[in-house]
Amino acid sequence: MKKIILPFVSLSFLGLCLLSFASCTPEINDRLLYEADSDSIPPVISISVPANNQSESYGNHVAIVGTVTDFESAKNDIYIPGMRKGELSSVTIDVDDLTNNRKLLKRDLDVSGKDGISFNERVELITGSGITECRLIVVASDGAATKHTVRDTVDFAYQ
Repeated sequence: MKKIILPFVSLSFLGLCLLSFASCTPEINDRLLYEADSDSIPPVISISVPANNQSESYGNHVAIVGTVTDFESAKNDIYIPGMRKGELSSVTIDVDDLTNNRKLLKRDLDVSGKDGISFNERVELITGSGITECRLIVVASDGAATKHTVRDTVDFAYQ
């Protein structure tokens, strides 16, 4: 009888130990879930085109290309170090004609639930005289409990 009970108890104990260790390790999906209270890093805006102080001729289009990302560093993640998903709440793209005080482009991008987005827009001034100063403004906010908002601008001109 003792020969049967001892292996059964040993296997049961081993199974309980494995089960308790498995429950301590976070699931891969848990690592990717967004937690607004833990969101401490603001979004990052990267504008590829146009270059600052770029000049174009009237009739040519100016491409508006870039990315906005929001990743959180898992600084205290003992089990799975690396990056955690952030969550954007809004991204807007505006192009203003500073010389004539008018708006050339206004876009509110759909970013709900996304941790990053690429944008590819364009503006074009067909005719004009002299130099027309323009400004691209990209504003991004994340879904943090203490919402982080960042802004990047690029000035360019038509002549």
